[in-house]
Amino acid sequence: MNKFGSLNIKIALIISGVLIALVVLFYTQILAQKIQKRESDIAKLYAKSMEYLANDENSSGEYGFIFDQIIPQIDFPIIATDREQKEIILTKNVDYDTTLSQAKTREILLEKAKEMDEINSPIIVSYKDSIILNYIHYGQSSLVTELKLLPVFEFVVAGIFVFLGYIGFSYIKKNEQSNIWVGLSRETAHQLGTPLTSLFGWSEMLRNIEPQTIELQEITNEISNDLDKLKKIAGRFSKIGSKPNLENKNIADVIKKVSDYFEKRIPTLVSADGKKFKKVQVRINSNGKSYASINTDLFEWVIENMLKNSLDAMEKTSGEIVFNISDSHSDLHIDVTDNGKGIDSKFKKDVFRPGYSTKTRGWGLGLSLSKRIIEDYHKGKLVLIESNPGKGTTFRIKLNKNFDK
Repeated sequence: MNKFGSLNIKIALIISGVLIALVVLFYTQILAQKIQKRESDIAKLYAKSMEYLANDENSSGEYGFIFDQIIPQIDFPIIATDREQKEIILTKNVDYDTTLSQAKTREILLEKAKEMDEINSPIIVSYKDSIILNYIHYGQSSLVTELKLLPVFEFVVAGIFVFLGYIGFSYIKKNEQSNIWVGLSRETAHQLGTPLTSLFGWSEMLRNIEPQTIELQEITNEISNDLDKLKKIAGRFSKIGSKPNLENKNIADVIKKVSDYFEKRIPTLVSADGKKFKKVQVRINSNGKSYASINTDLFEWVIENMLKNSLDAMEKTSGEIVFNISDSHSDLHIDVTDNGKGIDSKFKKDVFRPGYSTKTRGWGLGLSLSKRIIEDYHKGKLVLIESNPGKGTTFRIKLNKNFDK
């Protein structure tokens, strides 16, 4: 599945999750509002009954109906106060300490009545619509409170589930990727072993051919250099998956060694009409004290990948790759800048993704592997600093320093 299909699935899952959450929230709020309306109707009925009894002098027998039929239906907190709201007439479903003094109890209940008024406006009980007899203060039942908190609880549980699922899948995916890297690397090292041994033998036979001309000596020396390089590459692959030994090295010297090897192997830029221009130049700017803790074999691999990546980006009549090395108190920065074709802004986030490549050849693993070596094995950082189409690109490698030298 390509990255766009994967992205669409992720977006669809997120949208579905949000819609489900909104539907649950909406439905829960409707239920809470219905229960609140029911409680409000009961409170109003109670108030109207009290008002009716107060206005009808011959309704003494109706008190039983209120206490037997209406009050038992009340399952939410309710407090009735006098018209001055200074005395408590009746309470139901209100929790308070019954061991307190009468004055303290009244103070607490009046405070609770004010809190209820913030939830629901008090209901007035009046005599002949003109004289206020008392006020009915009421809150909301525990069921309404729980229903209102239910969406929050559901969001929290869903969030925890999604977070744990994300962590779990990320861990599994990372382990799978790591196992693939390790397996591929060690199998490559194993496969390189047999032809390397044979080539070393053929190289030694070439050295023993008489007479040894200058051209033959140069060829055999370069073959030996390439064989040593292949041997080093096989050694690098065998180190993947193992904890590398880090040593403090002069980074400028390590980069120069890699650059010198590439000097004879960097292609000359050729125009469309076949006219040759000067080779790509590699410059190293350093203060001479660029020491950091690295594994030389693996770090050289990173520099080679950076050089190859910059070389592949060259489309102009001249090319330049510059390594600017600077250090701070605890870190060493290596800015790798080229004047190649640059990277389009919409692809910048993908440059370190395994498999991403703008070239027709290759697997798109160079930058991904380099980032893994720097961050996983050297505890540093490899980031894209700047890239402009037609102007060039700058990557930054950040390494840890152990001491000043």
